[in-house]
Amino acid sequence: MRRLGVLALVLVATLGIVALRARATHPATLEHSCGLTDRQFLTNYQLQLETIGLDGDSYLHGELDGRDLIAASREAARVVRSWAPTDPTLQLARRLAPAMFGEYAEAVQAREEHRSASRHMYLAYSIGARVDDVLREAKPELEAAGCDVGDLV
Repeated sequence: MRRLGVLALVLVATLGIVALRARATHPATLEHSCGLTDRQFLTNYQLQLETIGLDGDSYLHGELDGRDLIAASREAARVVRSWAPTDPTLQLARRLAPAMFGEYAEAVQAREEHRSASRHMYLAYSIGARVDDVLREAKPELEAAGCDVGDLV
């Protein structure tokens, strides 16, 4: 009886492994959507990028205090995090973008404290490049679904 149980367990485990491997070799097709929350996310993400870009220029020209830019960057992270897109690509962008804004805030904080900001800027730009890559790769499918990401990539 014990041999039969062990044999059944081995058979079930083997079938499970085969099924998982078969699924891994045939990745699921990503279904893109462009609902209201997706379009709102894109609009707000673009607005946050433009705001931080303008504020960053003002900071570099001495027209904006570092504390204000840090606060604006953290607010941008909060705003992006508050939206809930349904499209999987936009969900990934939503997870990455707050980290990008957060690293940018850390870079400004380091600069304000006369420390090197290079590590944080590198991370901010790297995360931003990843978001850009994700959106660029999904651009045709997102546009076919009705979401224009052209201004973001």
